[in-house]
Amino acid sequence: MISLSLILFTIEGLLPPLLLPPGAKFGLANVVTVVALYKLSEIDALIILSARIFLAGMFAGSPTIIFFSISGGLLSLAAMILLKRAKKFSVVGVSAAGGFFHNVGQIFAAIFFMNSQKIFFYLPILGTCGIFIGALIGSLCVTILRRELKNECS
Repeated sequence: MISLSLILFTIEGLLPPLLLPPGAKFGLANVVTVVALYKLSEIDALIILSARIFLAGMFAGSPTIIFFSISGGLLSLAAMILLKRAKKFSVVGVSAAGGFFHNVGQIFAAIFFMNSQKIFFYLPILGTCGIFIGALIGSLCVTILRRELKNECS
């Protein structure tokens, strides 16, 4: 699953920029994290997420990118774990919240890194994108999880 996550990260990097604001991405690799959270375990999802962030950062980025990615990724995963445990949210809702909190984590990393609180004013833009993209990722995960369940029952 780590390999699949890295492949999706790489594919996304090859896609032309879409009509998203600066700093927003589709986060295709998060499909693997959400599926792992529901299909495997919280620890497995954490390992897959962390390994992808560090490997992708080492191969295609820098320590700064790792810092931003881990800030967003860990906060996102923590929020998704808490909402999943609450058992009151769908996969789509959990993933949408994960998208939002990923951006919150990155905004706080940017505030720390750039030593400017003005960056916080960008949160409504990135947060809205995160919710929307997270819901799309969650919808894709629902399809994957349903097919997996169907295959298990066959």
